[in-house]
Amino acid sequence: MNLRIGTFGKQESAAIVLLASFIGGCFSFDSRALFGNGNASYLVQILALIQSLLLFEAVVWALRVRGGNDLSALIGDARWKKALAVPLILALLIAAIQPLGSFLVTVTEYVFVESKQVTVCLYLLPSLFLLTVLGAETIVRTARVLLPILLLSIVAALLSGLGQYRWYRLYPIPFRDPYGIFMLAGSAQLRTCAPLLALLCIGEGTQDRMAMRNAGRIGAIAGGLTAAAALFALSLTFPYTELKMMPSPFYRMLVEVRAENPTLRLDRAVLFLWLGAAVLIAAFYLYAACVLFAKTFGVRDSRPPALLLSGIAVTLMLVLYYDSELTVAVLQGLYQNSWALISVPIPLILIRRKRRTRTCAASE
Repeated sequence: MNLRIGTFGKQESAAIVLLASFIGGCFSFDSRALFGNGNASYLVQILALIQSLLLFEAVVWALRVRGGNDLSALIGDARWKKALAVPLILALLIAAIQPLGSFLVTVTEYVFVESKQVTVCLYLLPSLFLLTVLGAETIVRTARVLLPILLLSIVAALLSGLGQYRWYRLYPIPFRDPYGIFMLAGSAQLRTCAPLLALLCIGEGTQDRMAMRNAGRIGAIAGGLTAAAALFALSLTFPYTELKMMPSPFYRMLVEVRAENPTLRLDRAVLFLWLGAAVLIAAFYLYAACVLFAKTFGVRDSRPPALLLSGIAVTLMLVLYYDSELTVAVLQGLYQNSWALISVPIPLILIRRKRRTRTCAASE
């Protein structure tokens, strides 16, 4: 099979999961839902991370008990398990388009205000397709190279906004509504679990199960806590009444930093650096979906599914992020209910059917 997975180490695996966790935690949320009742986004991120790690540990434990290095080994040849792989592929597809859609709105509304969404999507399509076709080894090694630069940009952005932080903007107190926080954490599970799900799909290239588990733990915890710190800084910069009306709150935070210090041109540089990371992460998700599809349904080449899923991702991103009442309603449904695409199929995949024991005719 020509799946182009390759081989890579624990550092590369942890780097891609860390990048995906940060991008998903900071750019894959609906501001109206996340900041509708207060500034508890950082607590929501931490709780969703804990839930995703528990699900990841359950899958790794099942792989250790039954044998295998990736999620397709648990799916096997059972028809009902193959049917459960379809929601997981859709979950990876949605996880790929959510951050790119956020950057699409940012670029067309704040940077290139005269450009159209179609033009931006035409630039994204060849990038997504090329990275997806090149395979896992290219994606994860690029993530390892990009990671130090991205972490430096995050630290610089957070430190540059120190003059804008105000503690009173954390009102109302997050612990006033614990039920609402847990509900938001459940709906945020897709953006925290998708990096670990993609890693499980390409586990064949991570040397062994222990390396995959350690890399997943390190990357998810580091990326999730970094995203939580960025969300905490965002909550200190704006009150929740303004955040729930912002389509691109992190870019607005960078603009506020530039307004405080006009000599800094941090906003554009960091924006396009994060956009490049989002394209890489989207290709990571799409490639993982291609591998899961190929191994589950017996496709011997990952390139045709890569072309198909890249085209579908860009088309959905273009259609869904047009500003209309219907697309807003569809996007809100995806943000709130897409957690079921992962949380429902994976426990069912972990179920192992009992083998029937044949009885001899003489004993009947």
